[in-house]
Amino acid sequence: MMPFIELERRKEQLDAEEQDAIRKEQWIDDEAARLLTFFPDTLDEFRASLLHPLASKCCFGGKANEEYRDFILNLAYHQANENYDLQVLLKWEEPCQ
Repeated sequence: MMPFIELERRKEQLDAEEQDAIRKEQWIDDEAARLLTFFPDTLDEFRASLLHPLASKCCFGGKANEEYRDFILNLAYHQANENYDLQVLLKWEEPCQ
């Protein structure tokens, strides 16, 4: 009977760890989505007027907006992960404001 009880405890522990991982992933997704709302939708809106004309020329074309979306998505998820670590350290409950 003892191995069965230990097996059940281990299963409950794994379930709790899995739930924690899901909660962490959801928190990071929510935070990344929140951060993405602060970025312009297109590269044209993001591009600084101080760019060199040749650099500015690189910002046009079909692939440029796709690359921009990937870029800001990576930035948002990177920051969301850092914010998660910070909120764990400071014991915040909600995504930072």
